[in-house]
Amino acid sequence: MLIFRILFITLLLSNIAFYSYSKKHTPNQAKFVAVDNRVNKLTLLNELDTSRSIWEESQPKSQNPPSEVFNQECYTIGVFNSKSESTTILNALKKEVLKIRTRKIISSQEAGYWVYIPAKNSRNEALDIGRKLSDLNIKDYYVVTGGENENTISLGLYRDVNNADSRLQELQSKGFDAKKQIKIEQWPEFWIDYSIASDQVYKLTDISQFNSKISSNKVECNW
Repeated sequence: MLIFRILFITLLLSNIAFYSYSKKHTPNQAKFVAVDNRVNKLTLLNELDTSRSIWEESQPKSQNPPSEVFNQECYTIGVFNSKSESTTILNALKKEVLKIRTRKIISSQEAGYWVYIPAKNSRNEALDIGRKLSDLNIKDYYVVTGGENENTISLGLYRDVNNADSRLQELQSKGFDAKKQIKIEQWPEFWIDYSIASDQVYKLTDISQFNSKISSNKVECNW
């Protein structure tokens, strides 16, 4: 029994000595590293610095629509009678939004129906028509003295087409070559368009403090 005990202790000490020797002389295992320099470093979302993010119109557009690239919402603000009226709101919002622009459109509407006798070759001919109108007790006419309608005899601008037609028929029945033309009014309107991250809408500056008559309307993000 003593012999077996001595043999067991001898083997145990030998194993311990071999393990210590191997641990001491075995090289450390190398750590894994990327060998491709083209591999980009992974950045966590909470490490991104978005405070300097700006929209550059010159950047190539993504293959995906902006609404898919960003969780964004788009709005239009207006209407402003001049570009200068929009400047204060534009400056207040441009640091808070993803994209912003001013937009100008030309609005038009029917101003009424103009009844007239086409321009004559000279002022004397136009005045002669005027005298004929007066002789028939037609007083409300005007001979245009300048501009593109010079020597035209104006016989009134009517909002109601029925009134214009009645006037036209009256003049034509008395032998005058009267005409009717729709008059169009045009004027410029200015708008501000912008897009903003959906989770930032509640932080946006209240534009009513600058102009209570200006409205903001949600629109599709298509620019």
